[in-house]
Amino acid sequence: MVGKKIKYYRLKKGLTSEQLAKEIGCTKAAISLYESEEREPSKEICKTIANVLGVPWVELVSRSNNKLVFDHISFRKKQKASKKDIELLKMEIEEKCADRISLMNIVGLINFKTFKPKKLSCDNSASENARIIRSLLGLPFSGPIYSVTNVLEHAGIIVLSFKCADEIDGINGLVNGIPYIFFNSKNRTIERQRFTIVHETCHLFFNDSEGNKTEKEIEKYINQVAGNVLIPDDDIYSIFGKTNRNITIYLRDNVAKQYKIAPSCLLNRLLEAGVITEMYHKNYFIYLNRNCGRKAEKTLLDPIKDTEEPTIFTQYVYLALSEELISASRAAEFLHVPLYDVMQNMRVE
Repeated sequence: MVGKKIKYYRLKKGLTSEQLAKEIGCTKAAISLYESEEREPSKEICKTIANVLGVPWVELVSRSNNKLVFDHISFRKKQKASKKDIELLKMEIEEKCADRISLMNIVGLINFKTFKPKKLSCDNSASENARIIRSLLGLPFSGPIYSVTNVLEHAGIIVLSFKCADEIDGINGLVNGIPYIFFNSKNRTIERQRFTIVHETCHLFFNDSEGNKTEKEIEKYINQVAGNVLIPDDDIYSIFGKTNRNITIYLRDNVAKQYKIAPSCLLNRLLEAGVITEMYHKNYFIYLNRNCGRKAEKTLLDPIKDTEEPTIFTQYVYLALSEELISASRAAEFLHVPLYDVMQNMRVE
């Protein structure tokens, strides 16, 4: 696995194999042999590579799980996403999934509440499938979701978050039969992150191909299901009524904030539910595009209080450490933080 890690950290550093070879004083062919694991680099070369790539030597040579089987990997990405960006993301996801499954083995949780997504049909209405998904995730049929990540993690789904290329929003898949969700937190509002998380979760319940539906049609349908999961029809009708032609900005923004969704997402749901007209919906987006552009829609949430960053892995690391199942240095490796930080967090006042 040293070779894979060399390639991973090289790509993360933004170096070509030729540039890395020049930095450590070897040939490009040698780097290719190391990365393909056709040749094992010496301890001295590993240390030199680690120094050039700016990672601890132990990080480069630490053990990884070679028995991971990834399946059903599907990206929500723009066409501009480069092959390098996609490859780097896949490698980072594999690395983080390996850490989590290793830790689950250590603390005896490998068979603990593994979520098994039930396959649903796109022939059902978006609202009907959203009710089923909420139920399977242990949620009531109505009401805001305080933390989507918390719900998924406690249901047995691995949730990953880190910054990557802007062109990639999220990915979903299975690792050794365990579902995982990744969402890009770079330059994204909390509302957009939440929608991506739910969108990727919904993908787990549907096949990649649904009858005669095109990929674009499936994505549109999944967006509708995700919107229904975040704010169900019953909630919309109880707040706005069946039709409403006079929704104030105050009401719109307060409901959006309560359900932790973007005002644009709420407007989409109101249109789908038949509460507002297409003209009302169109006028809002004209206003949005004129004033700041849809991408720049301002958040209504507190980025700290309302964060969707995963927490359960960190909790399990410190649980394993407190139970003396792992060392402090191993905990630091898992969390990718300095040993000093781990020791500080273990202090008892």
